[in-house]
Amino acid sequence: MQEFEEDYYAVLGVEESASQEEIRKAYLALAKKLHPDRFPNDPEKRLVAQSEFAKVSRAHDVVSDAERRAEYDAVRLLTRKRHSQNNLSAISPDTLEDGDGLQIDTPLSSTGNFQIPGNETEEENINIKWANKHLSRADDLFRRRNYKEAETALKEAIRLVPTDPRYHNKLAEVYLARGWKTLAMTEVQSALRNDPKNAEAKNLEAKVKALAREKAQTQQMQRPKKSFFEQLKEILTRKL
Repeated sequence: MQEFEEDYYAVLGVEESASQEEIRKAYLALAKKLHPDRFPNDPEKRLVAQSEFAKVSRAHDVVSDAERRAEYDAVRLLTRKRHSQNNLSAISPDTLEDGDGLQIDTPLSSTGNFQIPGNETEEENINIKWANKHLSRADDLFRRRNYKEAETALKEAIRLVPTDPRYHNKLAEVYLARGWKTLAMTEVQSALRNDPKNAEAKNLEAKVKALAREKAQTQQMQRPKKSFFEQLKEILTRKL
């Protein structure tokens, strides 16, 4: 979750409430300032500029996209809430007091930290919601044969909810469409690890294996036949 741990607004030097135009202007100014061509004779400064520009580009990619920015903001908000709750646990590990000074029992997590009921479920629900949005977007991109962007969307979905076989299955379909059977099989196996009885994953597994056999047979048939003299040479060589 490194993406959500970094403050992309700070990287770009803008407020969290910045408009898209403000974000665009900040990015262009930093791109000009950090362009590696500004340091043709200073390899050290050039490397630093390249590294900083990579961070700026990553930040801009997220907050300049309305959907990714909304996801980024939502998860960062949950992270802040969790940190606030952890700070409360430092005050009292198992009890808090209400306004009248009466003790209130509070639930503990498995690690003994203070925990607000439903907080983890809330975060999981948000992750599932955004993962499904990425899946829907990937379906649309797949239909338009924009396989590269579909792959990116599905990897985002898997990062958010790695145990749902649907995202692995769809990524396997994308890889198959690009002719990448080995990668497709890897995703199918991930889906089956999460759900051994998943029918779609089993169908995809059979499809990948069938395509692999078909390719092997085609290569065998396309192998050039040896000429009469090559065959004769092999026979004579074996006899010798």
